[in-house]
Amino acid sequence: MTEPAESNPRGTRYDPSGIEGPLYERGLSRGVFHVDAAEVAAPYGMVIPPPNVTAALHMGHGLNNTIQDVLIRYQRMRGRDAVWVPGTDHAGIATQNVVERQLAEEGLRRQDLGREAFVERMWRWVDEYGARIIDQLKTIGCSCDWERTRFTLDEGLSHAVREVFVRLYDKGLIYRGNYIINWCPRCRTALSNEEAEHREVDGKLYHLRYPLAGTDGEWVVVATTRPETMLGDTAVAVHPDDERHQGMVGREVDLPLAGRRIPIIADRFVDPEFGSGFVKVTPAHDPNDFEIGVRHDLPRIDVMNDDASMGDEAPEAYRGLDRFEARRRVLADLDTAGLLEKVEDHRHAVGHCYRCDTAVEPRLSLQWFVKMKPLAEPALSAYREGRLRFHPERYGATYEHWLTNVRDWCISRQLWWGHRIPVWYCDACGELTVSREDPDACPSCAGEIRQDPDVLDTWFSSWLWPFSTLGWPEETPDLAALYPTNALSTAPDILFFWVARMVMAGLEFMGELPFSDVLMHGTVRDAAGRRMSKSLGNGIDPLEVVEAFGAD
Repeated sequence: MTEPAESNPRGTRYDPSGIEGPLYERGLSRGVFHVDAAEVAAPYGMVIPPPNVTAALHMGHGLNNTIQDVLIRYQRMRGRDAVWVPGTDHAGIATQNVVERQLAEEGLRRQDLGREAFVERMWRWVDEYGARIIDQLKTIGCSCDWERTRFTLDEGLSHAVREVFVRLYDKGLIYRGNYIINWCPRCRTALSNEEAEHREVDGKLYHLRYPLAGTDGEWVVVATTRPETMLGDTAVAVHPDDERHQGMVGREVDLPLAGRRIPIIADRFVDPEFGSGFVKVTPAHDPNDFEIGVRHDLPRIDVMNDDASMGDEAPEAYRGLDRFEARRRVLADLDTAGLLEKVEDHRHAVGHCYRCDTAVEPRLSLQWFVKMKPLAEPALSAYREGRLRFHPERYGATYEHWLTNVRDWCISRQLWWGHRIPVWYCDACGELTVSREDPDACPSCAGEIRQDPDVLDTWFSSWLWPFSTLGWPEETPDLAALYPTNALSTAPDILFFWVARMVMAGLEFMGELPFSDVLMHGTVRDAAGRRMSKSLGNGIDPLEVVEAFGAD
């Protein structure tokens, strides 16, 4: 048996700490990880999936960066001009949440600091953790071209973000509108459909009685999992071919607790097999109901505040109540009035914020969107024609399914950390200005203007990563020599967030795929098969592994 290192004076046990560090430093000093753009003859390029500047790296980063390092070193040894571009991501929601928690420990909110001071606080966090992450990548042996290190809020990358926004807006692919979005009451921001992670939960299905107007003791029964939203109902719907309810269309019901009468309408979206065949229609709180409302020109009543408490549009008795407390109160009041017919156990999918795990609230909101269909079609063709390959191949089918069914992307976030939306409003004349540069006044009336307070979704900057990191929209030597890259290695859970969107952006703005091969690696799990995470306390710090056993 080998003796412990501390009692082995002859040094017969391999000590990686005395070997790996000097070897790595020798490579750095000789510049073997860097290739000048002017000298690139046989390029092989990769971009790192930029780690979020929220905290230290975890074993998932360890796995993915090891795979990339193997690929890039192999191509370098084959004589290719191998360039691996590193960097970090500002991670809007996640990083703002971390810093807000710090402030909370000091008894402060970001509003106490104001926007400018809060952003300064955010930059202090980035200066600390961004540098720490780069040091960690070096410690595990990553042979990145460190001279090309980028950050998604760098001046050059921010310029690229503005350029893309303006181009898409001018092309009619970015628009602003009132639509149902996923709202996180904890983060107080909109989320895209992909950021609302749906999972099955055990809940209840509540069957409610809505009295028929002008009758004594007659009602229709609707079923819902969110009874608090009934306060915003503006219709009850049936399927037009449902023979049970042919005489009901055109009549009205008295909406309980709200003191309003609402119509019974016919719409083919209604599933006649669900419940009684009657469904409540709440256009401001459900995406399907929103579409029904558009078809029938129904009012949209948003009964909630940004924190998911009941707002001014709700009846006075419920205003200010948290949504779940309002649910209990509504059910109790309906039961007292004899209008709660029954309650059933019901397992159903509920969306949760991908950053803080709060149950999201579908609600009507004025947001900025990208039209995705025109961008998705070329990206879909690239896969179907074999120009874009996935490893393992099964992920190609997942990619194809998502692009085939893609919905418009909500890109505005109600945060202070990130790329500010480059739109200005003039209250005097109503002019809306979209600009690459900050305007001083309204171009129409020369009046005062105010910039949109929202920032862009983090992924709106990272979908440009394969070419913004190389200097686009400027025609730089790096861009000419190193785009497109060759391969991408990443986790399957960001196939939609990042990979598919990078393909769309590359084809739209560069006219070429950003890479030809995508490797989807496995997920690092613990002995019980759970994903490693800080919240579960089951993670392994890759630097602890390096310290104990070496990077190799």
